[in-house]
Amino acid sequence: MNALTRAAAAEWLKLRSVRSTWWFAGGALLTMLLVAVLEAKDTAVFLRKQGLPVEPVSSVLEGLDWVQLIFGSLGMLAVTSEYATRSIVVTLACTPSRARLLLAKTAVVGATIFVAGGLVAVLGVAASAPQLEKYWEFDAGQVTGRILAIAAYLALIAVLALGLGTLIRRSAGAITTLFALLYVLPIGLQGLATSLGAEFLNTLADYTPAPIGERFIAGEAASGLVLTAWAAVVVAAGVWVMRKRDA
Repeated sequence: MNALTRAAAAEWLKLRSVRSTWWFAGGALLTMLLVAVLEAKDTAVFLRKQGLPVEPVSSVLEGLDWVQLIFGSLGMLAVTSEYATRSIVVTLACTPSRARLLLAKTAVVGATIFVAGGLVAVLGVAASAPQLEKYWEFDAGQVTGRILAIAAYLALIAVLALGLGTLIRRSAGAITTLFALLYVLPIGLQGLATSLGAEFLNTLADYTPAPIGERFIAGEAASGLVLTAWAAVVVAAGVWVMRKRDA
């Protein structure tokens, strides 16, 4: 077992041993089920009126707006909780390499949220099926692809939040920044584009995490690479900051 594997094993042990991990996972599942069931019929009727296809994941996509913030909070806490309790000192004593530590955290958080996000999406589809099945156009391959894309999107958002937590070190600041990136920034840029007549701001808004994630889930693979770049840059910045600042 090499040093990175040992570090990842330690991070996995910490993540699954903390009760907040299970609370966040349960909260994400409950939120998805509630939104998927409550919004299923209205979503289907709205899409039909707009002449758009109804898919088995249609109501799950409605729940994604909420679930992404929950899983993002979980990813953020993988590092900010250690700074808050000062256990980061022990962690760094065991894994002195900042890059290796953050890579291990990224791998564990990303893999965990990918699995949990996929499961939440599957259960959301199952819960909304009784109301959507008379509207939807079912294609097993397409549904599988959408669910995998949703899982990957949630994993990347969690990794992005992990990077923000490393940069900011405070839960309140990190979650506020994540909220701004996902919800405020694209709307703000679009508003400025309209006010100033600057079309390039609309283009910038399209490449913020939430809009690019929507296109990725819709099947645009290149958008997944852009979202991966977002997460990678923020995590890399986190590594740089960890090396420059004391724990």
